Amino acid sequence: MQPESNDQPAPNLAERFILNISKPENLARILRWAWLISLAMLVLGYLIIFSEISPYLT
Repeated sequence: MQPESNDQPAPNLAERFILNISKPENLARILRWAWLISLAMLVLGYLIIFSEISPYLT
């Protein structure tokens, strides 16, 4: 006996990825990594600025 079809095709790879990524635990993981990356970029920017202006401070 064949399974019942409900007039909607099975989700493709992209739809399954979006459904999986939109789960709360995955969103929290993405937010944590985005925060850490932005913090690292901020620190790197300050280090670059300081290294560029440090000759003028002495």
